[in-house]
Amino acid sequence: MPPFIPSKRLASEAPSHPSPKRHAQATATLPSASASPSLTPVSDSSLTPVPTEFENDISGEDNDANDDSDSADSDEVDWEDAIHSAPPATSFVHPQENLELTLDRNEVHLEDILQGQKAPSKIERQIRILVHRLHVQCLLAHNALRNDWANDSKCHEILREKLPPTIQKEIQKWRRASGLEPPEPPKEPPPQKKKGKQNKRQAKSQQRDWGDNSSRQELGQPDLSNGDPIIHILRVLAAYWKSKFKITTPGLRKHGYQPMSQLQTQIASFHHDKHDPEQFGERISSVEEFRQAAESMEGSRDIGAQLFTSLLRALSIEARLVASLQPLGFGWTKAESYTSPKSKVKLQSPVIPEADGEDLVNSGDEDEDEEEAPSHSRKSTKRYDHDLPFPIYWTEAASPITHQIVSVDPLVLPNAVGATQELQAAWEPRGAKSEKAKQVICYVVAFSSDKTAKEVTTRYLRRQTWPGKTKGFRLGKKGANDDPSDWFRALLRVYERPYKDRTAVDDIEDAQELVPNRPTKNKPTKDTVDTLQSLRTSTEFVLERFLRREEALRPGTQAVRTFTPGGKAKNKVKNKKTAPPTEPSKVENVYRRSDIVKCQTGESWHKEGRQPRATETPLKRVPIRAVTLLRKREVDEQARRTGQKPLQGLYSLEQTEEIIPPPIVDGIIPKNNYGNIDCFVPRMVPQGAVHIPWPGTARVCKKLGIEYAEAVTGFEFGSQMAVPVIEGVVIAVENRDLVKDAWRADNEEKRRKEKRKAEAKILQTWRKFPMRITHLPVRRYQRRRRRGREQ
Repeated sequence: MPPFIPSKRLASEAPSHPSPKRHAQATATLPSASASPSLTPVSDSSLTPVPTEFENDISGEDNDANDDSDSADSDEVDWEDAIHSAPPATSFVHPQENLELTLDRNEVHLEDILQGQKAPSKIERQIRILVHRLHVQCLLAHNALRNDWANDSKCHEILREKLPPTIQKEIQKWRRASGLEPPEPPKEPPPQKKKGKQNKRQAKSQQRDWGDNSSRQELGQPDLSNGDPIIHILRVLAAYWKSKFKITTPGLRKHGYQPMSQLQTQIASFHHDKHDPEQFGERISSVEEFRQAAESMEGSRDIGAQLFTSLLRALSIEARLVASLQPLGFGWTKAESYTSPKSKVKLQSPVIPEADGEDLVNSGDEDEDEEEAPSHSRKSTKRYDHDLPFPIYWTEAASPITHQIVSVDPLVLPNAVGATQELQAAWEPRGAKSEKAKQVICYVVAFSSDKTAKEVTTRYLRRQTWPGKTKGFRLGKKGANDDPSDWFRALLRVYERPYKDRTAVDDIEDAQELVPNRPTKNKPTKDTVDTLQSLRTSTEFVLERFLRREEALRPGTQAVRTFTPGGKAKNKVKNKKTAPPTEPSKVENVYRRSDIVKCQTGESWHKEGRQPRATETPLKRVPIRAVTLLRKREVDEQARRTGQKPLQGLYSLEQTEEIIPPPIVDGIIPKNNYGNIDCFVPRMVPQGAVHIPWPGTARVCKKLGIEYAEAVTGFEFGSQMAVPVIEGVVIAVENRDLVKDAWRADNEEKRRKEKRKAEAKILQTWRKFPMRITHLPVRRYQRRRRRGREQ
C-alpha cells in the first residue's frame, strides 16, 4: 500500500483569503446538506441523519411507511436548523483562530415513542436487538469468570475455617446420614444395676426392635427416615450465612436505556474518577479481592450468593451458581426506559449481631421472617437493593442420594430452601414491585463446578409453562415448540457439557424438571357462559366485531350460536319496582374462526402475482389506507368531492386468479404506463421473454438496439413516496445470449478501467512522496528564517 500523505497545507502557510475554487466548493456543499433524505429505511433512522451515497445500497428491506414518513420529517427539520445556523459562505476563519463546531445529536426520544407520536425505525429496532444480544454475551462471560473463582481452593479454606464447631457437627451428621462416611461405632452401654425378673421382662418388652443394642443391617446406606438429609443441612447453612454475611454494596441490576449525554458523562466518570460503588455497583477485579470478600464476609447480594456457592463446594456438595440475566431489552416499553434513582436512601433495620452455632442449628427449621427488637447501641446502615424483591444470583445443590436439584437463596427470599416445584416457582419475579425495579426473568443459566453451563429457565416458571413472564424480554422461541436454531441455544453450546461427561443429575432433570408443559386449553361446554373477553381471546369462536381490517367471513358461513352482551346479569336489579326500564341488548352471532378468511386489496394481490376475477364482488369494503403523498391527495380530493371517505374492496384468495400475461409478438415487450414491466413473481414474465436480473443490462440493450423493458420487482417506501425497485431487464428469448455476452464484455472493460485508475492513483501518490521528502528540509529552513525575522 502507498504511504498516506496529508494533502492539507500547514497552518502557517495558509493563505489569508480562500481561493475561488475552494470558495465555490464550500458554497456548493450547503444545498447538498439540505437535500431530501434517502428513500431507504436506513436514511429514515434518527441515528443516521446525514444522507450518503451508499445508503441505497446498504438497506435491502422494506420498512413501514408511517415510520419512514415520521423519521424523514424529523430529519428534514434537523437539516433546516443546521443550514440556518451555519455561517454565511462569504465569511472565513482566520488560520490562527480555533474553529469550534456545535453539533446537535439526533437522539431517540423514548417519550415520543411510548406516547405513540413516533414509531421506532427499522435500524433503531435492529440496534436494540444487537445491544440485547451483546449484553447477554457479556453477562455470560462475567458469570463464567465468577463461577471459576468459586472453585478457588484458598477461598474454600477461608470459608471452611470460619465454620463454628456446631455447624461442623451438623455437616458430619449429614455425611453419615447420606452414606458418604461410615457411621460412628456404637457406644458401650453404661453398667446397670441388677434388677428383678419382672423389671427385666418389662424393659425387654419396651425395647422392641430398635433399642440401644440394635444396629443397622447394611452399613454405608443413606438414612431417609427424616427425608433427604441435604434439605436439613442446607437450611442450617442458609441460616448461618444470613446471620454472618453483611450486604454493604449494591449489586448488578437493570437500569434501562439512558440518554446519550448522561451515558457519556457516566462513562467518563467511570474511567477517570474514583470508583463509587453506589453509582456503578460493586467492583471485584481479581480473585484476590474475591478472597478478601470471603474473609470479611461482606459485599453485595451477588457476591454473597457466589460465596455461598463456594462454601457448598468446599463442603463437597455439588453446587451450581445460578444467574438470572438482566440484560437491556429489545423493546420500546416503559420497562426499557431509564428512571433516575431516588435521592433519599432508606435506612435498614439494625444489624443483627453475630450468633453462635448453637442458635443456628435450632433455628434452621424455623421461619426467618421474625423481626427482632432494635437496640440503641447498634448502628444503622444503608439498605442496598431493598427494592429488588427477588434474587439475581442463587445456588442449586444436587442431592447425592436422589440426584434432585434443591434451590437455595439465603439472603433475599424468606423461604431460603426450595425443594419442590411449587417453592422453586417463588424465584420467578412477578408483582408491581418487581416491575417497578425492572426485574425480569428471561435467561436463567446454571454454572457447574466443571466450568459448564446449562439453561434452567423452565424450572423457575410458574407451572413450567412457556412463555410465562419471559414474554417480551426474551428473543427466540422456547418451550414446547422449541426452535433448534434459537440464537441463545446456539450461544450456550460453548458452555455445554459433552455427552460423555453427563451425570445422573443431568439425565433426571432433562427428563422431568426441565421439560416444558403445554398450556391447557379449556374447551367450552354447555354450561360455559360466553363473555366479551372470552370471545375476544378464544381460538375457536369469534364475534364479527372482533374481526381485523383484513379479515372477513367466508360466503355462506352460518353462526354457531348467539351472544347477548351482558346476559342475564345486566337485567338483574335489586328493586324491580323502582328500576327504570332497560332496552333489550342486541343479539350478536358467534362464528367459528375457521370460517374467517384473509382478504387483501387488488393492489396487494397484484404484488403477489394474482388479480381478482372480473365477476367477483369484494367480501368487505374498508377505507383506503394511503401511504404516499400523491395517494393521500387523491383520497382527500375524492372525500372533499363526495363528502364521504372513499372505500376499497377486499378479496380473498378464492376470489383471485394467477396473472398470466399474453405471449410477446415480434419480440416486442409489453410495458405499462411508466415504461417498465411488473415482475413481482416469475410467472409474470410473458411467454417468449426472459428476465435477466443483472445490473447495467439496460445500458447494454441500448447500445445493442434491442427491445427491452426494465423489470420492477418491488417498491421502497420513504419520504411519503413509493420508488420502484428495478432489477435488470426483460427481453426476448432469442436475444438472451447476445445480451449476456455483451454484458460480460462490458463488465470486464469496466473492471479494467477501474484497475487502471487505481494504479494511476497509487503511482501519483508515490510520485508525491519523494517530492515531499526533498522539499521538507527547505520548508523547515524557510520557517526558521521567517520566525527569526519576526523576532
